[in-house]
Amino acid sequence: MSGRFTARVGSPRPTLLIGLVTGGAGLLALTGLTAAVAHVPYALLVLPLMATGFGMSFTMPAVTTAVTDGVPAERAGLASGVINASRQTGGVIGVALLGALAGTGPLAGLRTALAIAGLAFLAGALITLRTVDRAPMP
Repeated sequence: MSGRFTARVGSPRPTLLIGLVTGGAGLLALTGLTAAVAHVPYALLVLPLMATGFGMSFTMPAVTTAVTDGVPAERAGLASGVINASRQTGGVIGVALLGALAGTGPLAGLRTALAIAGLAFLAGALITLRTVDRAPMP
């Protein structure tokens, strides 16, 4: 869906914004639900988890498109490799840090980790607004 949407609108910018804002909203919604996690019906978790998953999966292909479009054609393979290596490294570090934070208390650490992740998504949306070109893809 991400690739089709990006091709239809002609720029990765809207795709990135939709994915980052949706993922951030899902994570922040989960932050609120963890207040009484033992008593939250599974049905209430479905929508925030779907928003988070959709946001992540909608964002990543558009990130690759934005990066490879931003370099000369002869460097597109290198740019793609760098973004994929960065994504993997960032994922490992993020999971380790947020996992360590989530393990610091009964639920306070989990809420803090989800809030940080959600705010990071929203910060990514702000960075996208400032840095990703609005012009159509070539």
